[in-house]
Amino acid sequence: MSLKFSARNMAAAVLMASVALLGACANEPPPAPRSDIGFVGRPIKLDVASISVDDRYNPPGRAPNVEQLHSVTPAGIAQRWADTRLVAVGKRGIATLTILDGNVIETRLPTKGGVEGFFGDQVDTKLTATLKAKLNVAIQGDKPGDYAAYTATAFASATQTILQSATLNERDKAYSDLMQVVAQKFDAALTAEVNRNVAPAIRP
Repeated sequence: MSLKFSARNMAAAVLMASVALLGACANEPPPAPRSDIGFVGRPIKLDVASISVDDRYNPPGRAPNVEQLHSVTPAGIAQRWADTRLVAVGKRGIATLTILDGNVIETRLPTKGGVEGFFGDQVDTKLTATLKAKLNVAIQGDKPGDYAAYTATAFASATQTILQSATLNERDKAYSDLMQVVAQKFDAALTAEVNRNVAPAIRP
């Protein structure tokens, strides 16, 4: 009799644990979105033999910088831009994209106290992202001293604010959205500068 009672109790305990586990899973916040940065513009074909990226930005790795906490960074966006948009179609010469700055600064903002602060959902964080890079194109001609050099520089910056009630995943999404905006601004700015200042080295 006691054996049957124990078996029933064990079955009930397992069932209750399963229900509790399912309830916990249902209440878990959705996973943070992935930041897949891509560029859809036409490839820029340069009359050079090779293309390289020189990352000169040295992240401090501590607050107030936060780019080191994420897989997608402004410097990584610049690298992706070079890999996606630039194509070497020449026999000599080199194009180098130098990353000069790629920081993301987190600023804690003051919030109101009292009744207004208690009942209101306030902005408590601001993220500011900066990306600056320079494209140098150097082409050696057929004759000695026949040399051409072109330079295009682009700067992109954007900000994103976060509510104090935001979950960790929502804060990650805010960072992801910020990277998307920086990527779009950087793409537009550097593409325009390349078309303006590097046009003689661009091939159809």
